[in-house]
Amino acid sequence: MKMASIVKVAILACAVALPASFSVAEAKKLPPGACAVGKKSVLASGMVCSFKCDPVTLWCADQLCVNGQLTPALPCWGAFCPAKCGN
Repeated sequence: MKMASIVKVAILACAVALPASFSVAEAKKLPPGACAVGKKSVLASGMVCSFKCDPVTLWCADQLCVNGQLTPALPCWGAFCPAKCGN
């Protein structure tokens, strides 16, 4: 009985640690100062990208990558927007 509960705890610990190890491995692949945008996209430090674009008004929110942190920037409109984040 005790052995079964020990095995269950060990399996649970492995299941929790496995995704954490993948996210740490992915974070190590980023260049210095870069930001992760979405699951596979990387934004270089100092670059701006747009997101949350409204198809009706054509306004988008922008974000800036500063030292590995995404920070809000001024909104943009239509063709004046930078590339979309994650594309």
